[in-house]
Amino acid sequence: MFERMDKKLLIIIAVMVLFGVVMVYSASSIQYAKKKNDPMYKLRPDIFNVAVASLGLYIAAKIDYRKYRKFAWPFLIFAAVLLFAVWIPWIGAGEINGAQRWLDLRVAKFQPAEIVKLALIVFLAAYLSHKGPLLKEFKRGFLVPAFVVGVLVLDIALQPSIGTAFAFAAVSAVMFYVAGVRFRYLLYVGLGAVFAFASMIAISEHGTQRIMTWLVGGDPLGDAFQVNQSLIAIGSGGLFGTGIGQGVQKLFYIPEIETDFIFAVVGEELGFLGTTSVLVLFALFAWRGLKIAMRARDDFGRNLAIGIVTMITIHAAINIGMVLGVLPNTGVPLPFLSYGGSNLLFTMVSCGVLLNISSHVRTPLDEHLAVLDERLMEGVYASAYSRRRNRRPFDSGVKYRPGAIEPSSGRRNIFYRNRTRS
Repeated sequence: MFERMDKKLLIIIAVMVLFGVVMVYSASSIQYAKKKNDPMYKLRPDIFNVAVASLGLYIAAKIDYRKYRKFAWPFLIFAAVLLFAVWIPWIGAGEINGAQRWLDLRVAKFQPAEIVKLALIVFLAAYLSHKGPLLKEFKRGFLVPAFVVGVLVLDIALQPSIGTAFAFAAVSAVMFYVAGVRFRYLLYVGLGAVFAFASMIAISEHGTQRIMTWLVGGDPLGDAFQVNQSLIAIGSGGLFGTGIGQGVQKLFYIPEIETDFIFAVVGEELGFLGTTSVLVLFALFAWRGLKIAMRARDDFGRNLAIGIVTMITIHAAINIGMVLGVLPNTGVPLPFLSYGGSNLLFTMVSCGVLLNISSHVRTPLDEHLAVLDERLMEGVYASAYSRRRNRRPFDSGVKYRPGAIEPSSGRRNIFYRNRTRS
């Protein structure tokens, strides 16, 4: 199995994870040397997170992805229960930084939206591959998965986590479209989702402030402080950057810089070449993932690969757009690079599933044999059809008169043969 695995994809993942460890230490060392008198305060748990996530990737890569299909519904229900549990006072961790997204496991805090990402992708991949042509029908094919996605997206948006909710909706739309759902169904549901998101942002003071800051700017020492400092960091990096560990904006200028704004540290310390390298790595990841999806042996594997690749790349695009000020600040971490245990663990587990799919893809020889088999069957069918059309009827002394009157109904039937003996 590991011999056929996409080793190029594995190398890309390893490079991004190791690069993320270096950048997290660079971003946090000076801050926590001042706060906690320990420059490795964030490095030690980050290395532990990488070790656990790597183990998760290894285990997921060994399990045949086709086994997930039978557990799609139970996995989704389990993940949804965890997601709704954040609202229970004695289970949820309460409000942290204006959001209620975590479960308190006593030893650590866990964000259930991360496991819901993988559970939803597995469910949609199984459901869409099972329904097939029925997806073109609204009630019998599209309604059930659209309702499931809508409920999960609504709960995540209420936490609030608008960026994650948008990513869920976008990934689901891509999977629906690739599976064959009619575009007009997606358009109608999409318009409704946009209206719902706009309404939720309008009634939320926190969300409205972020949108207005993004559109017209805000107080440079208040709402717009984090984004403005991020742009200063990226702009001051120039072409080659100031060097790893030599950045200035990480010195208490950008809050929580090792999580959502790690890309700003890359821009300041490694410059344009560093940020471009990160973009190239994500582009290569998407290319290898889509190549795996196109060569998957079945529809379930194809849908699963497309969902995983789309989820990771959309999260990367939202985070980078947020750091550059192109998108509003939504609190979405950068996959592989940002500090955080839950996000890294389930991102790596998802990549393990993707690697397992790559070990079962069709080889060029398989594709060549499939084409030959298809052409052979076409030749067999054509030969059988030709023989059937050209065969002569058995001569039993009965004459056939096409277009005769059918005795039973008295109507002329071109398929009826009035038989008379000669």
